Amino acid sequence: MTIAERIRLTRQQKDLSQGDLAKASEINPKTLSRYELGASIPPADALKALADALGVTTDYLVSDNQVQIKDKDLLKKFEVIQDISGDTRKVIDAFLDLAIRDFKAKQTYTS
Repeated sequence: MTIAERIRLTRQQKDLSQGDLAKASEINPKTLSRYELGASIPPADALKALADALGVTTDYLVSDNQVQIKDKDLLKKFEVIQDISGDTRKVIDAFLDLAIRDFKAKQTYTS
C-alpha cells in the first residue's frame, strides 16, 4: 500500500473529510489532495502533521506491513483499548484470546 493510499484510507476510517484533515494537520487542502492522489509525496514535517492529526505514527503511514482494520466500530474500540493499562487491560487481553480461540475451534470443527 502506498503512502497516498494509507493516508486516504486512514482518513476515511476516522470519518474525516479532506477538509477536516487539512485543517487538523494545518496542510493546504489542495496539497493534501495531491498527497492522497499520489501526485506528490509529503515531506517529513507534513507526514508528521498528518500522522498526529490522524492519531497514528509516521511509521504506520509509510509502512506497508501494518494490519488494516476496515470495520470502523472495531477500530474505534481498539483505539480506546490501546490506551488502557493495568488489570483492566489484562482482562481485555484474556477475553480477546478466549474469544479468538473459541472462534478458531468452531471453524475447525465445522470444516
